[in-house]
Amino acid sequence: MEKTVSTLLGLFGNPVGHSLSPLMQNSAINLLGLPYVYLPFKIEPGLLQDAVASIRALSMGGVNVTIPFKEAVIPYLDELSADAKACGAVNLIQNQGGHLIGLNTDGEGFILSLEEEGITPQGRVVFIGAGGAARALAWVLTRFPIEHIDFMDIDLSRAQNLAAFMREQAGFSSQGIIMNQENFRAISTKADFIINCSSVGMFPHTDASPVDSFDQVKKSAVVYDLIYSPLQTRLMKMASARGLKTIGGLSMLVHQGALSLEILTGCKAPVAHMKEVVSDYYTQQQRLYTG
Repeated sequence: MEKTVSTLLGLFGNPVGHSLSPLMQNSAINLLGLPYVYLPFKIEPGLLQDAVASIRALSMGGVNVTIPFKEAVIPYLDELSADAKACGAVNLIQNQGGHLIGLNTDGEGFILSLEEEGITPQGRVVFIGAGGAARALAWVLTRFPIEHIDFMDIDLSRAQNLAAFMREQAGFSSQGIIMNQENFRAISTKADFIINCSSVGMFPHTDASPVDSFDQVKKSAVVYDLIYSPLQTRLMKMASARGLKTIGGLSMLVHQGALSLEILTGCKAPVAHMKEVVSDYYTQQQRLYTG
């Protein structure tokens, strides 16, 4: 009797060792009894094209894409979904018989995480980091009453290009600014919503933060950090100490992952179970850390 072979799914990024996606996705796959397995793949920047080709070569069902490849992967794909094309970033590649389709579930995952918190984005938004994640989130924010978006990045051209994209494609008031502490202090005084899309503060560099103070930020502002490892980043702790509402990236991770799993398998994802898995993981880690 021929043995059933599982279809390979995965995560392309660098780094990927911190990611909870494999734990979360494999638990959901097992719960649903699906013939899939989900593995993390650390891809060196110069080998991205080869990595994408391996999706076809290994007949993989598809992969999620994370930092730093959400934009760089696009030239190697056969087709883009409307959302991925609109925002210029891909976080999911679906393999349909060797035809690779780039999609983006980040934006929808972000919105679902805000709905859980009862938050409607509005006013002036500041993005820290202007990469692929920022593109997806900025694009989805066009649904809301946003007055202005500032994109801050250590790469000025990247911030300016994204701001130009939002002005030209979405008709939004937007500017790109070099990321430094002086500029952040000046820009953030009027911010209603601050979103960290950089990797600064991610495990294992948990003592780092892209900003050194929130003292100048008004107390009605919301701070959203896409990082979920650790659950409470230094950035979030500083914002909380200022009395600001903070949201971590765990909810968005779960929702975008659930949407990805549904696309790749055609089955309804067990969102509540996926949340429980990642929450239990962090509870256990906290117990180990505290002894």
